[in-house]
Amino acid sequence: MVRVPRGCQACVHAHLQCEGKPPCARCKAQKLPCVSQPRTFRFRNEGPALQQRYRPSPLSASSASSASIATDTPSPPPRIFKKRRDVQFTPLPVLPMDESITPSLTVTTVAAQQTHVFTNYVLTAFPCFFKCTETRVPVNWVEYVDRRRGAMNSCFDWAIRACTLAYTGQYYNVAEFADVARSFYTRSLRGLAGLLADETTAQSDEALSTAIVLAVFEKHHCTSPHAWLTHASGIRALLKLRGPRAHLYGFGRAMYIVYRPILIAAALIEGEACFLEEPEWHSLNEAISNDNAKLPDSSLYTDVVDRGLREIIKIPGYVKRARELLTLPLTRRAKLEPPLLQSVQATRAALRGIYTEFGVSISMLRSGQAQPQGGFIGPLPQFFFDGYSAHVTRGVRSALLILNCLVITLDPPQRPTLEKEYRILSASPASDESKSPSPEYEQPMTPPSSPGSPHLVVESLITPEHKQGPTTDWMDQLTSSMGMDGVRVAIID
Repeated sequence: MVRVPRGCQACVHAHLQCEGKPPCARCKAQKLPCVSQPRTFRFRNEGPALQQRYRPSPLSASSASSASIATDTPSPPPRIFKKRRDVQFTPLPVLPMDESITPSLTVTTVAAQQTHVFTNYVLTAFPCFFKCTETRVPVNWVEYVDRRRGAMNSCFDWAIRACTLAYTGQYYNVAEFADVARSFYTRSLRGLAGLLADETTAQSDEALSTAIVLAVFEKHHCTSPHAWLTHASGIRALLKLRGPRAHLYGFGRAMYIVYRPILIAAALIEGEACFLEEPEWHSLNEAISNDNAKLPDSSLYTDVVDRGLREIIKIPGYVKRARELLTLPLTRRAKLEPPLLQSVQATRAALRGIYTEFGVSISMLRSGQAQPQGGFIGPLPQFFFDGYSAHVTRGVRSALLILNCLVITLDPPQRPTLEKEYRILSASPASDESKSPSPEYEQPMTPPSSPGSPHLVVESLITPEHKQGPTTDWMDQLTSSMGMDGVRVAIID
């Protein structure tokens, strides 16, 4: 980079030194117009000169070559001589040149690569859920990661690196990446512990987003059978600490939307009611649905999905109450069972209506009768829409099967009728042929003639035996099915 001298045009053309401040003395004396010369920079390519300057001398190169031929052994690494013309540059093993001169170049490059790899990971692990919700949140996950360029030394970024490294290692079959990913996972956990030590930082987006990314990593890798439940418990505590309003705007909404289905599955497995059915969180879910309805690309199916989610949130509480009733004496059960049975049947009726309505809305969208303005979201509309609708449909069916189990438990005479409905619901529709259930999943209810009183068994499907890696769409199935793909409820007599 060469700087052109600054002066007025008259002095520059006369090749004379100028004062640089118009009007200059020469122009005043000759009564000339003193027009300033703009200060410019010219680029000079120093590459060829540097290559010539540091090129190894012919003598040293020929000597090394002849020695190699004479001994028939590989030539040793080139020596670095003190004379400038014999200097040979080799890659620096510790600190690259760009990082030693301008560290921001390295940081910017790594940040850009992280955004790119994270985008690929999201579109692999959450393809349908992400593409169907990316415009329904003020800031989605990819945008949030991309905006953080330069912030590479935080527990959130370490958690992102853990997920992307695990994804890259499995994608390219590089086993070493798994060990590095676990080291970033541990490092991020320690950083998160520091944030949680103070109530102010514990309420930050940094803390919640880190906890969610670490929880996703844990589900993929299952470092211990129930570690993901510990993460879910921590995320539940952070959500309550932040309060519902923190998830109505900004990135808080994206964090809440992506993890609330997992909270439903966790509540079922833990045998507790889901806190999302509490009035203030129910109001939050309704507010999010109302905001989605105002979007230009909103359609009937999005409203149906939101209503279905609000009904499914009630199921963990029903399971808990039904289990508690089964342990009570018959006299007390006779008083408490009717109201619970009525609530379960009301939710079951609502979900059956939603199941039918969702099928109708999907048919209308596919036929073009209710196509949103501008088409569906994403570069491959039909692919994402078909996948998302199949996951949602399977989630609603699974929820209906759980409610049927509850009705059978509370009112055994309905069992024959509900088992007929079960066979209809368990039949795979055409849109879900690729997700054929396993044999053990096809018969979750024992025969009606089995002796003994029935009781509910909830099985976790997020375990080392059932987990799938980050290069699969397993997380997409868990989130899009509203958590129902993470559990299995059966009646055991």
